Amino acid sequence: MNLYKKALVVVSFGLLLSNTNLLAEEKSAKSIVSNAYAQIGNMDKYAFSAIVVDNDTVEGETITYKQKVSVKIERPAKLRVDNKGDIKDRSTYINNGLFTMIDHNFAYYGQLKTPKTIDATLDFIFDKFGMRTPLATLMYSDMGKRIKFRTNKYFGTVDVAGVECDYVAFKNNTKEIHVWITTGEHPLVKTFSIINGDTRINTSLTWNTNPKFSDSDFIFKAPKGAEKISINSAN
Repeated sequence: MNLYKKALVVVSFGLLLSNTNLLAEEKSAKSIVSNAYAQIGNMDKYAFSAIVVDNDTVEGETITYKQKVSVKIERPAKLRVDNKGDIKDRSTYINNGLFTMIDHNFAYYGQLKTPKTIDATLDFIFDKFGMRTPLATLMYSDMGKRIKFRTNKYFGTVDVAGVECDYVAFKNNTKEIHVWITTGEHPLVKTFSIINGDTRINTSLTWNTNPKFSDSDFIFKAPKGAEKISINSAN
């Protein structure tokens, strides 16, 4: 059974439990997630790849979209995200105060001057342009201080693709987030699922905590024929 299908089965089990138990607050769930975010925040250089499977139910029919995402981070000021799949084919660069996004399907790209750090740039882009991505929680250096949920629950340890993980779930007014985090001295998010009404997004992750980057990884070079366009605020 592949990772995102296995995660889906465990999520279904978690939902059954949540009917009676998810409203009970467990400090251990918060500490497990906080430790994972602290681990991410303490890494100056890392990379991860993600497989994101979006299952949306429309008039009783499930429609599935799949994206493959590659993320490279070199703190405090360099980030690259390549996102390719059924929904989009885009690359995003943050490099010392310059934000660039290119849509490879249309060969359009835009650039903006932004704050110097990754954290501040993400805040600026999300606030000004209304962009959102759950994977951003794995890019911030201080996510443990940012995340807030109304209720939480720790379900113990489970096996995810042969790796022992702590299984926790959080709930707010609109959605549930189920997270599987590797146990041990250096905890990292192995997979997570976001459930919002009839939509369920399952994400599986592969980490590289000792990557080899070159400066060119974070420098955008416009492909031949690409056209630069303006970026307008959503506000």
